[in-house]
Amino acid sequence: MRNITVAPKNAFRISVEAENISTDKFAPLTLSQINSLVVWQGNRQKRLSDLFTVEGDDAPATAEETTIKLVGDFAQVKRIGESMTAGVVEVQGNVGMHAGNNMKGGLLSIAGHADDWLAREMRGGKVVVMGNAGNYLGGGYRGEKCGMRGGEIEVKGNAGAYLGEHLCGGSIRILGDAGDFAGAANQGGTIFIGGSTYLPGAEMSKGTITVKGEAKVLPSFLKTEIVEVDGQAFQKYAGDLVDSGKGELLVGMGSS
Repeated sequence: MRNITVAPKNAFRISVEAENISTDKFAPLTLSQINSLVVWQGNRQKRLSDLFTVEGDDAPATAEETTIKLVGDFAQVKRIGESMTAGVVEVQGNVGMHAGNNMKGGLLSIAGHADDWLAREMRGGKVVVMGNAGNYLGGGYRGEKCGMRGGEIEVKGNAGAYLGEHLCGGSIRILGDAGDFAGAANQGGTIFIGGSTYLPGAEMSKGTITVKGEAKVLPSFLKTEIVEVDGQAFQKYAGDLVDSGKGELLVGMGSS
């Protein structure tokens, strides 16, 4: 196994675009070559070594054999793990916007919080966030018909608005609360929310959304039956009928 550690040299006042911090990009390169990879800070192109220290095993390997550990504050560093297909990226603190964009495999593990657009249009692999996640988790970017298409996302804390927007596959599991319009325009896949949310499943046509806590349900959902899941009663709805939807929404009993 190849282990590489990356740490910021200084705190960033201007955000950094760092899609090259990825197992697929690092794996075939020596440390010297990794240090020469391009990153952008604002409108200025820089080398990775200008902003970060890079240490670890020098010998090239496959992406599957590579683990990248990010030590320090990466809250202003965007696009980490973009399009990765295998291996592990461990973020020991917070991470910036668009981490795990188009991820196809491997594991992205975040010990802190994640900013907006985490795992945008994800296709495979797994993302785990120990803290909270921002808005548009697993969503599709402007103009895209599908957001997340496959893989797994788990957030131990809360998530922001529009999580799983345009979801076409895969699974999202939030242990805390979610913001407004979770699973909007859901076209497949599953969402579980351990806490509460507001107006889930707007314009959904397929897929399943389960809300264990409270949820305000749109009037365009049809109340059907009461079901039991893991010993808890849930009110089951069909919808969104505004979109002739055949989605399934389950809300913990006692919610309106």
